Amino acid sequence: MKLNLLEEYLLLALDDDRGKFVIDSTRLHYGFAGAVLLELALRGKIQVEGEKLILRDDTYEPEMSVNKMIDVIREQDSPTLKKSIQSLARKSSEIKNDTLQRLINKGILKKEEHKVLWIIPYEKYPTSDLTPENKVRKRLDDVLSSESTIDPHDLMLLSLIDATDLTKEAFRDKDDYKAINRKIKEVTKDMKVSQVINKSIREIQAAIMIAITSSIIVTSVATNS
Repeated sequence: MKLNLLEEYLLLALDDDRGKFVIDSTRLHYGFAGAVLLELALRGKIQVEGEKLILRDDTYEPEMSVNKMIDVIREQDSPTLKKSIQSLARKSSEIKNDTLQRLINKGILKKEEHKVLWIIPYEKYPTSDLTPENKVRKRLDDVLSSESTIDPHDLMLLSLIDATDLTKEAFRDKDDYKAINRKIKEVTKDMKVSQVINKSIREIQAAIMIAITSSIIVTSVATNS
């Protein structure tokens, strides 16, 4: 069963038993925004040139979440990477829900409805089938322990893991997370992929990190004011 970048990122960010996300909402929102952009870059639909984000192909894909983001970029007058990251982050709930539903339809997740104090409803998405996620984790372990050429999809997933501080969950069976982080940075720094994809990964990863940092600083200042 082949999963796209959004689906794999979501599975890694979701606690298998509790059915809740393991990173804060800021990182999650920008993580989903970055995942969409990286998926579009991987499919040759967008290209990053300096600050500009060029939509090279606006034909629709099978995934609703991807198509919604194509529309977001297409509707911008002069799309830039920064503006697109912010716009997509605001749409992250839609991206998340569409991706959750795809994984439910594939039998990987299940939806549970609960209530707090028998009044306030909330939802959980525990894992029904661990096989696809375990394959992703095994593949990433192999990537970091191998010297062979790495698939662009895996490079993009690693860059998302790094940008959104998801290392501990993605490599939860490891002990030395600092060593894992160093290896991820080493692998993503020495990307042996096409120049266009390479640049897109670097620019999008950097934009995600800047957006997350800026958002955290603004929230911290507002909280302490």
